[in-house]
Amino acid sequence: MPVFFRMVYACGLRSSEARLLKVEDVDMDAGILGIQHSKKDNSRLVAMSDELTGRCRDYSENVHRLSKGSDWFFPGLHGKPMTIGNIYHNFRRFLWRAGISHGGRGKGPRVHDFRHTYACHCLKKWVLEGKDRAAYLPVLKTYMGHASFEETAYYLRLTGDIFPDISIKLEGCYPNMIPRLEGDGDETY
Repeated sequence: MPVFFRMVYACGLRSSEARLLKVEDVDMDAGILGIQHSKKDNSRLVAMSDELTGRCRDYSENVHRLSKGSDWFFPGLHGKPMTIGNIYHNFRRFLWRAGISHGGRGKGPRVHDFRHTYACHCLKKWVLEGKDRAAYLPVLKTYMGHASFEETAYYLRLTGDIFPDISIKLEGCYPNMIPRLEGDGDETY
C-alpha cells in the first residue's frame, strides 16, 4: 500500500490507473508507467522519479519474483487486481493512524485528493520558478491524461484558491481560463 499511495501522488494518477497496472506496464529500467485504457479509453506514458522507480523495483523484487508480465502489479485475491474497497479501507486506516479525521465517504480526505494535490503542486512550482505556463500546461494536460484543457483548468482554479498570488500570475497568462465558483463562496464542491 505505501508504494501504491506514493505512485498515485507522485505521478498524479487516478487510483484506478494504478490498481490496474500490469507488471509489464511498469518499466523499472526507464522509470516509465504505461497507463492503458484509462478514462475515455486513453493510454499514455507517465514518468516516475528515480526514488519511486527504486521503491517499485524493491516492491517488485519481493512481490513479483515468479510473476508473468500479464499479472497485476498490485495484486488482489484470486488473480484479480487490488479492489477499490481495499484501497479505501487502507487509506482510512492510514488516516486513523496519522490522527487525521475523515468526514465520511465522499467528504474526504479522499484518495483522489492525491491527484489534485499533485496537479496543484506542479502548477505552484512552475509559477514560482517562472516557467512558461503556455509551454507547461499542455504537458500537465497530457501527463494527467486529460482530453481537454478545461479538465486541467479545474486544477488552475484549485491552485488559485489555495495560492492567490499564483492566481494573479496565471490570469496574466491565461485570462478567463480559471473558472469562478458561483454562489456565496461557502459552498463545498
